[in-house]
Amino acid sequence: MVAKTRVPKTKPLLKLDLGCGQNCTPGFSGVDLKKCEGVTHVTDLFQAPWPFGTNSVAETTCNHVVEHIPHCRPQYEGVDGWWVFFNELWRVCGPDARCVFTHPYAKHDRAFWDPTHTRYIPETTWYYLDKQWRAAQRLDHYDATCDFEVISIQGVGVDANVTTRSHEVQADWRAHRWNVIPDLLVELKARK
Repeated sequence: MVAKTRVPKTKPLLKLDLGCGQNCTPGFSGVDLKKCEGVTHVTDLFQAPWPFGTNSVAETTCNHVVEHIPHCRPQYEGVDGWWVFFNELWRVCGPDARCVFTHPYAKHDRAFWDPTHTRYIPETTWYYLDKQWRAAQRLDHYDATCDFEVISIQGVGVDANVTTRSHEVQADWRAHRWNVIPDLLVELKARK
């Protein structure tokens, strides 16, 4: 008789919808400040630590939350809330975890409509989450421990009047006009 080797069971990595409110993405566990339908984990995402283990998350989605990240709170001890949020996200992400964000584009009136928006985010802001990019820009003195690779940044909700134009016209309009791109859809990968 051959003895069977016991293989320890590993917990599956989490898929979290950060700040989901009542609109949790199917297949994800909802995380929000208030308990409502679809919320599995009640937590303040603007406060660290989050109630998830290090390297416990495989994927996140986060719709219309990052523009609300406060710049400061007394408990941040001088660290901007952007770093508090993304350092904590990076901590809970496993290697190569996929993180997808949607937010109003900084060059659209939509970014300014909601009085609770505290951030106006253009494409370049996302590169600050990349450790190699920060080092190349001589910004590695920032309070960042996170390291995310920017996989893609694309405009969403763009009117057909824009998308039917040539690529050159679209690029010119994005660079020089307001209200061309309502939202950005950003995909990051945790580099560990």
